[in-house]
Amino acid sequence: MSTTPQVLHRSARAISVHEFVDAVQAVCPPRFPWARSHYDQRVVLAISGGVDSMALAYLCQKARKYSSPFFRLSDNPVGSLAGVIIDHGLREGSSAEAQKVVETLQSKLNLKAGVRQIKWHKFGIHGSPKDLPNFETVARRLRYDLLGRVCLERKAVSLLTAHNEDDQYETVLMRLMAGQSFRGLQGIRAATDIPECYTKHGVWQSGFIDDQLRQDPIWRMRPNNHQRSMLRRHLRDEMDPEVLAEEMKKGLNSDCVDGFYDIATGSKRAPMPSPIPIEDGGIMIYRPLLQFSKERLIATCLQNGIPWVEDHTNHDPTFTQRNAVRYMYKNHELPAALQKPAILQLAERCRDKVATEEAETDRLLERTTICEFAPNVGTVVVELPEIALSKVPRRAARSPVHRQKRIEHYRVIAALLIRRLLSLVTPEQDVAPVKNLDYAVSLLFPSLATETPTLATRDQKMSIPMPRGPPKPYVICGVHFIPLTGEFGLRWLLARAPYVSNVPRPSVEVTRTAFRGRYRKHPKQWSWHPWSDWSLYDGRYWIRVKNRLPMGVRIAPFEMEHHKPFREGLVDRESKTMLALMLKRYAPGKIRSTLPAIYATANVSDVLAGGDYWSRYPGLTLSRASADDRAGGSSSSLEGQDTLLSSVEEGAADLTEGRPKREWIDVYLQEAAEEMAGKPQLLALPTLDIALPGADNFVQWEIRYRKVDFDIGRKSGRRSRSKGRQPAPKKTTTWDLRGRAPQRTGRLRGGHGQRLRSAALSFLTSRRIDMLRSAEASRNGRSARNVSQLSG
Repeated sequence: MSTTPQVLHRSARAISVHEFVDAVQAVCPPRFPWARSHYDQRVVLAISGGVDSMALAYLCQKARKYSSPFFRLSDNPVGSLAGVIIDHGLREGSSAEAQKVVETLQSKLNLKAGVRQIKWHKFGIHGSPKDLPNFETVARRLRYDLLGRVCLERKAVSLLTAHNEDDQYETVLMRLMAGQSFRGLQGIRAATDIPECYTKHGVWQSGFIDDQLRQDPIWRMRPNNHQRSMLRRHLRDEMDPEVLAEEMKKGLNSDCVDGFYDIATGSKRAPMPSPIPIEDGGIMIYRPLLQFSKERLIATCLQNGIPWVEDHTNHDPTFTQRNAVRYMYKNHELPAALQKPAILQLAERCRDKVATEEAETDRLLERTTICEFAPNVGTVVVELPEIALSKVPRRAARSPVHRQKRIEHYRVIAALLIRRLLSLVTPEQDVAPVKNLDYAVSLLFPSLATETPTLATRDQKMSIPMPRGPPKPYVICGVHFIPLTGEFGLRWLLARAPYVSNVPRPSVEVTRTAFRGRYRKHPKQWSWHPWSDWSLYDGRYWIRVKNRLPMGVRIAPFEMEHHKPFREGLVDRESKTMLALMLKRYAPGKIRSTLPAIYATANVSDVLAGGDYWSRYPGLTLSRASADDRAGGSSSSLEGQDTLLSSVEEGAADLTEGRPKREWIDVYLQEAAEEMAGKPQLLALPTLDIALPGADNFVQWEIRYRKVDFDIGRKSGRRSRSKGRQPAPKKTTTWDLRGRAPQRTGRLRGGHGQRLRSAALSFLTSRRIDMLRSAEASRNGRSARNVSQLSG
């Protein structure tokens, strides 16, 4: 460890604990403000051993010790701290150096830390990783992958990194050299989701539902008994008895009542599928040192006797682009416009401009009506507002240049609105940038259509094609814009675009159950394969499967060639009618081809029907218990019966001795050959809650929709999709993700209405969490698909 004093500016001073606590609170706003209880949480620190990360560790430990009640990270007070050192293994002595950092943290700061080393060969990288053309990008991806796994193991949802003001300067300077727009020149974000972990459940924008099913969740949404009693009393005092009595007399109009009304009247309207939960949560990265220069971090370590290490590769200008930029501004005098103060002011102005545009987009979103959002099929129906230029007879308004600038500005705001709507249903990780949405803006907002080059295309010297005639379908960012016309005017249906033939379709493979757990047993006695890991299917659905079929299971798009056999496999007429109505109502046309479906890799109709699977292999006999079970006995009544294989040990011995071993090998190979040569069989449409009879006895699944921005629904207007209902006022409605306005049972009056509505939302959320817990405890078969939907 090196403690060599550095050359410091006279004005550099150490960072105080109070300054650090204020910086943490500024960059860590609450993620779930309606949470009822706040308990200490574990926080992970990313430490490299340099002066910036060592100063971060020192300040965190001191803030936790002296400012414990006020040292909060997001929703919870900071409990224990855990450091993690990522060893890239790129230079000699890096492992020993990492161990010294661990010892220093434990001896100087009493902070527990561990070392994780990147295994380059596991990712197919052999030889020297430094020779890779994109070495910096690959190292960043593997580093964040390890950090995400560490946070998941330690049940931590907050990760602190030591990016400082100098890192911000270097980042903005590199992006300026790359020619990025003002949105890229904002620099490093102070708070963001962990990057490079897009497909890891519980790490990237997921894990909230599983957290609420635990006995000790991180975010406690359930109010305690005192809060419940106070909430009931306040709601009772604020309720208008006359309005409540009138509503009770007329009867409550709810989704449940509508469903029973359809059954009672024999309506042919498609039933609403069981709502699937929507994920939330994930690991957040916070950077509280962005407002502090490196000189102040060095002063903090020197004043408090904290040693650090110097990585000589950081001074090699040929190693990374960041090193080259650092060498350039430290060894050469740059123009005043490229020096640190000017660049940081530029980043601040860019952030202000982005905030202004986002605020204007919020106002446009309030005029946008979200008619329906269906996570089960991944569609949203919206009614866009009209954007008309002001007709005030001003001198500047008559100027063609001024008018063109206003149109360009409104087009940018409209593009930002389209980006938010795309984020609800797009399968892609990154939404299309503003410059790629020129034609979409002209199509969706005809009043802003222009053939003059806009800000996004002026540099390319190209014009925007003008949409001609009636609105036409359009595809961008994996989303299909479909115009809907009728007596209601013009609305747009946003759905996942049909798959292209030359692009591989999304697929998730699930292995079959172990052969030893099925051999010479009746299908009802087969053992279950453990739950598969959560997989992000098509960038939209988190799904996991538990299987005990003799064949593998695959999640893939709904193919039309399997539609007829699947419909014929539904034995009763009501199920066939329900399938037709739900596909027609929720997934018309090519939308149904984007639905996730569960397939068996070969035909398993005989297994689903409860027949004898092993009868297809001549000469192979079942155990006596399996034969009795096939004749009608249940697996729970097998105790005391004489069986040929009374235990798994006997079965194992039977499979490893003499001729039975050869018989087992022959059956296993024949079964594998049938699976390879077999034709897939459609078993279920999980999002529509439709499956073949008996499929839930052999395949279980759980599916959730990925995280969406609930603020889009809260800030937008909304119209009920049911006929005969009046649309709720735009400024007073909330979003329940199904396109229906909530029905109130009384009018809140007094000055505490908003506070009580927030408390009521928290109370209802806790009740839904209780429903989640009960569903998890009593889950069997397809009960995982009946989990109640969480709302924001």
